[in-house]
Amino acid sequence: MKIQTQKLSIFVNKHRQRKIPLQAAMVCLCLSASLPTYASEKNVQAHEELKQNIVHFVQQQFPETYSVNTQVGKIDPHLRLAPCTQRLETFYPVGARKSGVTSIGIRCLGSNAWTIYIPVNVRIFGDTVISKRSLPRGSVLQKSDLTVAKRDLSRASSGYYTSIEQLEGMSLRRSLARGSILQSNFVKRRHMVKRGELITILAESKGVTIRVKGKAMMDGFRGQSIRIQNVRSKRDLQGEVIAPGTVRVNL
Repeated sequence: MKIQTQKLSIFVNKHRQRKIPLQAAMVCLCLSASLPTYASEKNVQAHEELKQNIVHFVQQQFPETYSVNTQVGKIDPHLRLAPCTQRLETFYPVGARKSGVTSIGIRCLGSNAWTIYIPVNVRIFGDTVISKRSLPRGSVLQKSDLTVAKRDLSRASSGYYTSIEQLEGMSLRRSLARGSILQSNFVKRRHMVKRGELITILAESKGVTIRVKGKAMMDGFRGQSIRIQNVRSKRDLQGEVIAPGTVRVNL
């Protein structure tokens, strides 16, 4: 029995002696396999940096009062771009929307130049002009028809308005439900002044306003500068259309 025990002990010791070098070899193998991967990651552009650039870029496109939520699409994990030696340039591709489902480009102008386009979904929430009530097609918009409220502006694909004054006097191309965002393709400008009609001229000078009768020499939209004539003096003037039948002149 003593002889068998001694042989068993020798067997175990020999097994342990073989096992230790084997474990060490495995550790060395793992380290040698991971080192090239670690080194290669240092030589590629970090995808996380690209995403951060996009989020920062989109935030700058809108007023600070707006809430912006940017969801950056997935970047192919196998994409390995050379690290940019200069500052990355982020931009909207030609024709791309600034909000909603769109894409944003990032380019490197360094020695290893490259350009990549990444899909994004941008949602913005901010104040915009909406309809206070249902309005039929052809309605001429007045202040009482409109109000300002916070909405998801990414749905306004054709643009939106932030001031009621911008829309006053325009007519609707289509009917609107209550609470609809007033988009640019929903409205069209109307002539507030027509050529040949009598108008009111507001002559302003040093804080004093004088009202005189005038005549429009051309059609005019709100905010447009047109030629007019003082009916009494027959003097030709240039003024800004500010309301239906009303033109303001600065003397």
